[in-house]
Amino acid sequence: MKNILTIAGYDPSSGAGITKDLDVFFSLRVHGLSVPTATVAQGPRGVEAVYPTPANQFAFMLGMAGLGMRIDGIKIGVVWDEIHLREIASFIKDKKNIPVVIDPVLRAKNETPLITTEGLRYLIDTIFPVASVVTPNIPEASVITGRIIENTDDMKEVAETICRMGPRAVVVKGGHMAGEPVDVLYDGRNFSLFQKRRRNKHVHGTGCTFSAALTAFLSHGYPLRESFLACQEYMATMLNESYHIDEKGYFYSSAGLTHSKEADRYRVISTLRKAGAHLTERNIVEFIPEVQLNVCYGIANASGIEDIAAFPGRIGSHEGRVLVKSEPRFGASSHVARMVLTFMKHYPWVRSCANVRFSEETIKKARTEGMDVILADGKVEPKPSEEWIGENFDPLVEKALQGTNHPPDIIYDMGDIGKEAIIRLFAEDPLKLIKKMEIIRT
Repeated sequence: MKNILTIAGYDPSSGAGITKDLDVFFSLRVHGLSVPTATVAQGPRGVEAVYPTPANQFAFMLGMAGLGMRIDGIKIGVVWDEIHLREIASFIKDKKNIPVVIDPVLRAKNETPLITTEGLRYLIDTIFPVASVVTPNIPEASVITGRIIENTDDMKEVAETICRMGPRAVVVKGGHMAGEPVDVLYDGRNFSLFQKRRRNKHVHGTGCTFSAALTAFLSHGYPLRESFLACQEYMATMLNESYHIDEKGYFYSSAGLTHSKEADRYRVISTLRKAGAHLTERNIVEFIPEVQLNVCYGIANASGIEDIAAFPGRIGSHEGRVLVKSEPRFGASSHVARMVLTFMKHYPWVRSCANVRFSEETIKKARTEGMDVILADGKVEPKPSEEWIGENFDPLVEKALQGTNHPPDIIYDMGDIGKEAIIRLFAEDPLKLIKKMEIIRT
């Protein structure tokens, strides 16, 4: 396992600084070490105050970071003052052949200063010359070079100017420019440009995320240009999955949450595949209703049909055998998805549902086996409350669950003219769902 050290500010809201860097490092399979230069008191509505780490404490923590631990990369963010930078310069002078990425954070989004004038001068004169890459955004590059930046040609020129200050490469991030943003990489000889799609939301900590990811890819041995391109893909995922932590203010992102969701989606599909195989092996053909059967499974904290996987075309039968017609996928069935989404609003750990053929014998067997069974009136449908989005709401399941204090195993209705009676079977996952099917076989 590689170790990367981040030297930056501490953000209590976990949107930027060392908390963000560590989130990124671990998601990219490197161990993160951290030393805070300051506590940046902030939240989703911006920075309120900055409390620099006392010099003696900072020096001690930095010394501990290099004690008995191999350092495979260093990322430097908010540094605040010359006194911290002198310690950093001393620390990295003997760290050879490892990537050193500098994100020259000068101000917060709300213009609160994050480095002193003396600190910026020392950063440029002493730390830039030992950097592998410096990653300013347009306002930062403008301050560092004294140039107004209005277009991509200006970005290229300031990249060359900063590169002459000593770093081996420069990335000028174009998010502050009007129109579709372009990032410019200059490696001292050649330019690489990457145009992105603009997103109409302000995401906190994007600069920290980019520079931390770049450090991680470089530490893994990616060449510079490949690291730059890998960062762009990584950033697109983070921005797509950004979220609010309050009703207003900046959006946040988390590599840990995003990758956890991706892993959960994989587990959901994998489990449904096993469930499909079990249904075929056990040939539970008697449970297939006229409208055919489907089994769904949602990710944790599912919020919409797109978070629920099922079998496209449903599960039928052929010549007395269960027939699973296709591979499970997300968004494949709005019908069973609405059932489980409604159920999860009440009992979030119950994430799987199946629509099963109704019979009096099945209901009797379920009750005999100690299952909790609820009869719902399919003729009366309650109106959804304002918190419900129509497509994610099953009124019959909602009505059945009102007043319950534990999750039922079965909700069924007796049907109506032109409407088949159906058993809705619920469980934590599809494999437990099939075990329940086996228990209630008659």
